Amino acid sequence: MIQTIRKIGNSSGVLIPKTMLVSCGITDEVEMEILGDSIMLRSTKNKPRQGWDEAFKQAITNGEEPEDDLFEGIINKFDDIEWTW
Repeated sequence: MIQTIRKIGNSSGVLIPKTMLVSCGITDEVEMEILGDSIMLRSTKNKPRQGWDEAFKQAITNGEEPEDDLFEGIINKFDDIEWTW
């Protein structure tokens, strides 16, 4: 979708259709980031891994046990050559 950049005071802006905002969960504020030659807008409410700490604490409270180390017994070139204890 192509939108026109508009002058807003001393700044510039783009109108974002409501359907796009709703589908991204954006309500009243966004996180903005420059990625190369692009501008990324992201909802401030949807943080990756948000709530994981509470979920892990609740699982332990419910008696669930953490899994064993999934990488136990797996070695690679770095482990053999570069890693020192």
